Amino acid sequence: MKLLKINLPKILCVFIFFSIFSCMEEEKSVILGSSVVDKGISMTSSKSEQSKVEVYLITQDSVEGELLAKALNVSGKEIGRSKQMLNLGKDDAKLVTFNFDASVNLDQVTRFMLDFRKK
Repeated sequence: MKLLKINLPKILCVFIFFSIFSCMEEEKSVILGSSVVDKGISMTSSKSEQSKVEVYLITQDSVEGELLAKALNVSGKEIGRSKQMLNLGKDDAKLVTFNFDASVNLDQVTRFMLDFRKK
């Protein structure tokens, strides 16, 4: 009878390595759509984690409207959206948070785009 020799430290290292990297989620980029840029809004930072996207926006002029965060797939097609009302004065700034519901398949999302709802 032959016994199988197991190298426990090596197996643990491999397990830990794959556990860490499988838990790490790649942050998806956030871009501004033309309707946002045309209103003189800039973004200085963004963060996407799981179903939440946070952006810090700065305005040149007063702006008001419904801001959409569109979840885009690898083909650039919209596969989900979240919305927030935006009401900022001239030379104002705000951290805006968008939450996507569970129906959006976040594994298919490659980036997010901010745009104003068309009137």
